[in-house]
Amino acid sequence: MGENFFKYLPSEIVLDILSRVPTREAMACKCVCKPWLGLLASPEFVNSHMSRSVPGIAVETRAQSYKMVEFVDEEHRWDVTFNFKLPFDEIHSSTNGLIFLKDFARGDLILCNPITRDYIKLPSPRRTSLKVEIDMENFGFWVSRMTGQYKVVRIFGEKPAEEYEYECQVYTVGTGSWRKVPFSDSLRLCDDVGGVLVNGNLHWTVKETRRGSGVWICCFDIEAELFRTFPTPPLPSSSGFYSSRSLCVLWDCLCVSDISTTNGRIIIWLMEDEQSWTKIFVIPDVDRLPEREERLFGLVDVWPIIIFENGDVLMQWENGTLFCYSNKTKTFDYGIVSREDRLIFPSTIVYAPSFVSLKSFAMENVSSF
Repeated sequence: MGENFFKYLPSEIVLDILSRVPTREAMACKCVCKPWLGLLASPEFVNSHMSRSVPGIAVETRAQSYKMVEFVDEEHRWDVTFNFKLPFDEIHSSTNGLIFLKDFARGDLILCNPITRDYIKLPSPRRTSLKVEIDMENFGFWVSRMTGQYKVVRIFGEKPAEEYEYECQVYTVGTGSWRKVPFSDSLRLCDDVGGVLVNGNLHWTVKETRRGSGVWICCFDIEAELFRTFPTPPLPSSSGFYSSRSLCVLWDCLCVSDISTTNGRIIIWLMEDEQSWTKIFVIPDVDRLPEREERLFGLVDVWPIIIFENGDVLMQWENGTLFCYSNKTKTFDYGIVSREDRLIFPSTIVYAPSFVSLKSFAMENVSSF
């Protein structure tokens, strides 16, 4: 009965049903029969499934091995929805289920989909001169809302005798070549953290040499391919010296995470517009924290990943440690997705799986793993 039921259903009804199936089960559905294999590769299914895909967290638990984690309640209980492995190094960022990374062992730039197990190796970016050392390199990855094109932006600093000279290049997937985009000669990247994607724009922290000291936020308008800068949140006069000021995304808004080495406080700011910031979360003074947390403050960067409805926050230290901070008890929980290897700087990213096929891009050689 069940076989005949699906046999005579219109394909659009079957497509709608399958697009609601969890990703791991949908992957298994490709093995049921050839009609389903073709259906699950169709643009209609890919787009329908992607619109319903629930973002989770891809956590590297062993070298190049990841668990896809979804939290199920406010008690920080979580489910592993599926596992995947990548034959490459550290993940950089993800858009529409496609993951961009740099394979540091070989220096390759990779775009892959762990669901379809396909990847492409992007062409090597042009260097100004083989004699000039590249000392700073930063990337951003996104898909254009207007054209649907996937693009990678590369900002790099060359190291001549006196100071860096920055340049920007953009690669549109499927074109086969990089092109230069104007970048202000007064901007200096503050660190090597990748571009943070919010509302269709990429963001970095920079120093603006023409405006004196201090840190600014550099925004890359993806559609216009233009850079602009705006101020970061204010530094309270009593805050002391800040060892870290990191960008992150919460509630689909740009946020800044500050750490003070003077009073051991983490402050999270949310941007309402480019001239207005709101303080939305504060982790209290270091003298109220256990010894383990006290040693960590001021030593590494920290990025909030999720703020739950009850006010608890899931965060990650720069060394890869995941923890939850209870807004009610003011305590830390380090039992979040245990690492099975003692990895150095393991990857953790927000990830929404999809069946987007890399084979749809012209001029790209697609391989499988």
